Amino acid sequence: MNENGVLVMHDRIPPSIHPLLLQYAELLQIELPDAFHGVHLYGSIALGAYDDQKSDIDFVTTINRSLTADELSRLKNVHRRLLRSSPLAKRMDGMYIRLEDVGKVNGELQPYPCCASGTFKPSAYWDVNHITWWTLKHHAIPVAGRELQPLIRTDWRDVSDTLKYNIEDYWAQKAEKRLCFLLDEWVESAVLTLCRIEYTLQEQHIISKTGAGEHALAVLPEQWHPQVHEALRIRTGSGIPAFSSRLRRAAAIQHFLKERIRFCQEHYFS
Repeated sequence: MNENGVLVMHDRIPPSIHPLLLQYAELLQIELPDAFHGVHLYGSIALGAYDDQKSDIDFVTTINRSLTADELSRLKNVHRRLLRSSPLAKRMDGMYIRLEDVGKVNGELQPYPCCASGTFKPSAYWDVNHITWWTLKHHAIPVAGRELQPLIRTDWRDVSDTLKYNIEDYWAQKAEKRLCFLLDEWVESAVLTLCRIEYTLQEQHIISKTGAGEHALAVLPEQWHPQVHEALRIRTGSGIPAFSSRLRRAAAIQHFLKERIRFCQEHYFS
């Protein structure tokens, strides 16, 4: 907000989404005047990796208290209006978190209001975990309202424990399902997420999936380069396939996951 009371977008926010975010912030302050605290961006935007063609618009909106049924109805209408106004609203993913719940994770919370692909849900679970809070604590971009970072108490141990869970309780199981990796979306998600986890554990810093893939090409042995190239090809939509068939690719991706999981367990969680 400038000295004339006009909402001004932070210079790290891509200009293409300024109109959408301005409308969103203005509607929130009109529809939730007593409950609204602030809006902050995280995800690819905060990490400097926003893609105008495909990136999500990840946000956390903090509220002073639980919302009434009438306020939830008004909030649903806010997101409907955004969808009518801009196709970019379909990329909005975010959560409405009470101030008293800042820093907590899904396992500690009751279902909360959230937005998935632009669609408002009055009571559900979304992306509330320690990685989200760490990213917000260190990279959050303010859109409107009051500061969030001083309220976040997440530390590195919380992030490390979350990554350990991701590897041992999620990706270790997914790595047993080779047929998943016949699908492009699973190749991209699996390879780049493991690259990102490994980078984060090593550097104690969070970067974008694309950045993690590029870093992996610089530091991993060449035997893993085809898997990383393939994931980056899918993510960026450019380049040629790294494998002669989807079956060969699925086997190679499965091998990549199992070996990178083993490496992380031996070097970071032993």
